[in-house]
Amino acid sequence: MFEKGPVFYVKDFIKKGLTDSNAIKECLLFSKPFHIKTIIFDHKNWNVDEAVLVPQNTRVIVDGVTIKQNDKVFDNIFRSDNFLIDKANPNGFPLAIEKINNIHIIGLNDAVLEGPDENRQMYHPTQKTTQEMIGDYWGFRGFQICFSRVENFEVSGFSFIKQRSWAVSLDRCSYGYIHHMHFNSTVKNGDGINIRLGCHDIKIEKISGTTSDDMIALNSLTIGTTYPCNQYVFPADPGSYLIDKEESPEHRDIYNIYISDIHSKTSHYSHAIALLSRNGHKIYNVSIRNVYDDNPVSISERLAVIGSYKGYSSGYKSGDMHTFRISNVISNSTKNVIVLNDVVDDFCINNIIQNRSDGELIKAVDMNGISISGDSVRTNTGTG
Repeated sequence: MFEKGPVFYVKDFIKKGLTDSNAIKECLLFSKPFHIKTIIFDHKNWNVDEAVLVPQNTRVIVDGVTIKQNDKVFDNIFRSDNFLIDKANPNGFPLAIEKINNIHIIGLNDAVLEGPDENRQMYHPTQKTTQEMIGDYWGFRGFQICFSRVENFEVSGFSFIKQRSWAVSLDRCSYGYIHHMHFNSTVKNGDGINIRLGCHDIKIEKISGTTSDDMIALNSLTIGTTYPCNQYVFPADPGSYLIDKEESPEHRDIYNIYISDIHSKTSHYSHAIALLSRNGHKIYNVSIRNVYDDNPVSISERLAVIGSYKGYSSGYKSGDMHTFRISNVISNSTKNVIVLNDVVDDFCINNIIQNRSDGELIKAVDMNGISISGDSVRTNTGTG
């Protein structure tokens, strides 16, 4: 689709006295009349004061450079340009998010997305302290890439450093491809990729790195539609303003998700792939294969390589997570390779390997609905 569209270089809009963010906006404005276009970041590292808003039918290429947020910036690095921000409450729910399509953000030649050296601080209204605005309590503007209601998208080729929360967050997005990404997070709630409410038909592959929380999360939890909500100051899933409007519950299900070739390392209580289905929203038709726990055997704090959480709201019904196919999962550091704290249905598990000498393969609240291919399951291979 992009072969016929023009190419615009952000470097052509550099001008004395103009900030990098202003040059980016000049480039996007200049290219606006063209229905299909490519925007290229190269030539130098870029320092931004606000999110780069990517319109539909746009391919962004970051070629061999870093896009870094300036100190105290509280915004995304990239956001889909379909949010009508409430000027009276810019960090709260948007007034509207229109459906858009065809957004591709591609990193080439060791492209990097980097958070600020110094984070903004704010008074937390329920915890009653002034805090850095890091972690998911502070909502969607803390994510380095944030898409909502986007169909047909791609994100690939980036290393993420100095995350302030989740690196990539999607809600109500479909027909997407996320691949060749590397994470190195140390911050609270430093997930790699969060697949949230209403996402479907998404392929994720060739993901690696170290995260301070889950590397990939499939999470259909709803926090609420009024904020602050307990410890959450601002909403993390911006499209959930639709809950009180035209959206029906089944539109918040997560399904047709395909995950493969994941190398995940962490020293915290987390997962390579986390599952959380709540509030009656289902997760189903999920394929997961080739997931490697890159922790050394001596580390044991990780919850599981693949696991569903306890707690976190309510409304789960037996079988809300169903039709999973999981194969080729290797654990070095977790007590159990797979932990399922919810009653699931039609979970077929094949070829999981436990390298901890005192480890187990699966822990589940109910083994009904779970089948294991016995001939291909191995455990305690002696490397622990």
